[in-house]
Amino acid sequence: MKSYFKSKFFYIITALTLAAVIIPTVLSLMGVTGFLRSGVNMLMTPLRTLADGFVESLAGYTAYFTEFDRLSAENEQLKKENAALLDELSRSRELEEQYEWISEFIELKMQHSDFELTEASVCGRESGNYSSVFMLDAGSSAGIERNMTVVTGDGVLGYIADVGPNWSRAVSILESSSAVGVYAERSGVAGVLEGDYSLASEGLCRISYLKAGADIEVGDRILTGGYGSVYPRGIMVGYVEKIENNEFSRGVTAYVRPSAMENGENNISKVMIITDHETTTE
Repeated sequence: MKSYFKSKFFYIITALTLAAVIIPTVLSLMGVTGFLRSGVNMLMTPLRTLADGFVESLAGYTAYFTEFDRLSAENEQLKKENAALLDELSRSRELEEQYEWISEFIELKMQHSDFELTEASVCGRESGNYSSVFMLDAGSSAGIERNMTVVTGDGVLGYIADVGPNWSRAVSILESSSAVGVYAERSGVAGVLEGDYSLASEGLCRISYLKAGADIEVGDRILTGGYGSVYPRGIMVGYVEKIENNEFSRGVTAYVRPSAMENGENNISKVMIITDHETTTE
C-alpha cells in the first residue's frame, strides 16, 4: 500500500486533480468567460471524471485495508481465545484422569481408614521372560521402605523389595519369590498364595496345601489374610479361576488370577504404596 502512494501514477493523478480544481478558479478571477471557459471545461471534464474515479478508488482501497486490518486483529483474538480454550480443556482432562485414578482408592481408604498411602508412578520394568518387577519413582525420601505393600485400584500388586533415595523396586505377587497369606471371603478358608515361574506366563498364582474337601470354589474372591508384617488384612487379591486335586498331597490347589494385573502389566502406570497401617494377626 505504501509503495502505491510513492508511485509516478499517484503523483500524476494528484497533479491533474489539482489542475481540474485550480485552473477554473483562476480563469474566473481573470474574467475569462465564454468560449475559453467552455473549452477549458470541455478539456477538464474528463480529468474531473478521472479524478473522481481516483478518489472513489482510493476510498475503496482505504476501506478494504481498514476491513482487512480489523479482520486480522479479530482473527488473532480468536486464535488466542482458541488456544486458551484448548489449554483449559487439557487441564480439565488431566484433572479428570487424576480424579478417576484417585477415586479408585477411595473404597480402599474407606474400608481401611488406618492406611497411609503414598502415590508412585511406574518408571520402568525389569527385562526378562515373564518378569513382574516394577521400578517406581518414589524412594526413601518419600518415606518408602522395604516390605511395604504396593496396590493398584484393583488390588494388591506386590511389595517393595529394594529402595533408593528417589526410587524403589516392587516385586509382584506373580514372582516365585512372593508369598501372601490369603483367605476366601465367602468361606474363610485360608492358605498361602505363591508365585510360580511357569504360572506367571499365564498371569496366575496358586494357593497350595489346601485340605481335601476345602470349601473353596471357582469365582471365590480372595483377600489378603494379614499374616506376617508385609500385607495388611482384607485387601483384594483376585478370583479363583480353577481348582485341581493334588494326587501327591491329597489336597487341593486353587489357581488365582490377580485382579491388579488382569488387564496386563503394561497398563499399570500408577500405584499406591501403603506406608503405614495397623497390624492385625489372626
